[in-house]
Amino acid sequence: MTPRVYGMHHIGITVPDIEEGIGFFQAVFGAIEVFRTGPFDVDADFMANKLGAAAHSHIRDLAFLRCGEGTSVELFEYAGEENKEPPKRPSEVGGMHLCFEVEDVFAAAERLRSIGVAMLDGPNLVETGPLAGFNWIYFRAPWGLVLEVASFDKLGYEDGSPHRLWRARGQSLHG
Repeated sequence: MTPRVYGMHHIGITVPDIEEGIGFFQAVFGAIEVFRTGPFDVDADFMANKLGAAAHSHIRDLAFLRCGEGTSVELFEYAGEENKEPPKRPSEVGGMHLCFEVEDVFAAAERLRSIGVAMLDGPNLVETGPLAGFNWIYFRAPWGLVLEVASFDKLGYEDGSPHRLWRARGQSLHG
């Protein structure tokens, strides 16, 4: 029997500098730092076999952030594996982005631009199909991670499905 899944607890992100990462999420999303661990005292076996990290690397710091009422963000700063490659583009296998639902994507985009966040084109509106009504814009964190803010009242798929995606405004997931 499949265990019951309650939802997404957190998303872990490796950042080049934990202070920069925390500051970015605080400035952009009003994140609250819930706790930090500081360095981990673990061996190479732990790093490789429990985390899938390079055996010679180590964790400098880890912080959990609360961003609104949804999934938490866990930031890691590692040392010992210097990677100068930029994050993967969303079109590459393994590429990804994080989307945060906001009250008004247009106001959010204006505020992000005013604090110097690197924005892509938009905000954009999906006019047809299952995502009809979805207002969104992508932007980048200082270390290259792609993020998105979105707002909507209702999505196109809702007329033909009893299921619902998670919503910030307390909407039932089952219609």
